[in-house]
Amino acid sequence: MIGHQRDILATLGIDIWIPRAEPCQSHQPALWRDQSQPEVLSEIILPELKAEASVIERSVVSAPVEVPAPVVIMPTMEIQPQPEPEHELREIVEVAPFSMQALGLAHCIIVIDTTSLTEDQQLLWSNIQRAMLGEFAELNWPFPWDNVQDGRGVESYIQGFLDGMSHDKNIIFLGTVPHLSNSKITQLASLQEMLDRPILKKRLWQFMQSRPVSME
Repeated sequence: MIGHQRDILATLGIDIWIPRAEPCQSHQPALWRDQSQPEVLSEIILPELKAEASVIERSVVSAPVEVPAPVVIMPTMEIQPQPEPEHELREIVEVAPFSMQALGLAHCIIVIDTTSLTEDQQLLWSNIQRAMLGEFAELNWPFPWDNVQDGRGVESYIQGFLDGMSHDKNIIFLGTVPHLSNSKITQLASLQEMLDRPILKKRLWQFMQSRPVSME
């Protein structure tokens, strides 16, 4: 039986027939080109790449932080309303209207009361003013402002008028001048007395020309 099978196999081109139960050994083909190297499967371990994220560093400009000023809470104090001072009502002292005129010369100031001059007195006073070049001034009462109508200030008003012209000069009154009690003055004869006694003009002329030695 085996020989018959071999013949059949030989006819088919199979030279050697091996029964199924027989162990066999595989032979590698003789041609190297028909050979293939056995592939060794191994796990390929790739180096772990660190993902480098391109981080764009942004320069952060920090704005200055305003530190709020500490709030100081002051204790509230209740202010009591002050009572308004009661203005004492004074009675206004009334002074009769009057007028004064002054002639300022180099060494003295000549002052007269011109409230009620007669025509002759006015002429004499005009001649005195023309005798020597000087500065002329006039004072009238009451004062033109309503808030200074009180007669208590009339003396200060007259004194301020004289101080503004005198500048350390002698102050000469022709006759009496009301509402003034100043000891630093020289009183000479009035205009009417000079008209009655012309010799009295001589003493006035002496004061007008030069500074007198004595004020008496």
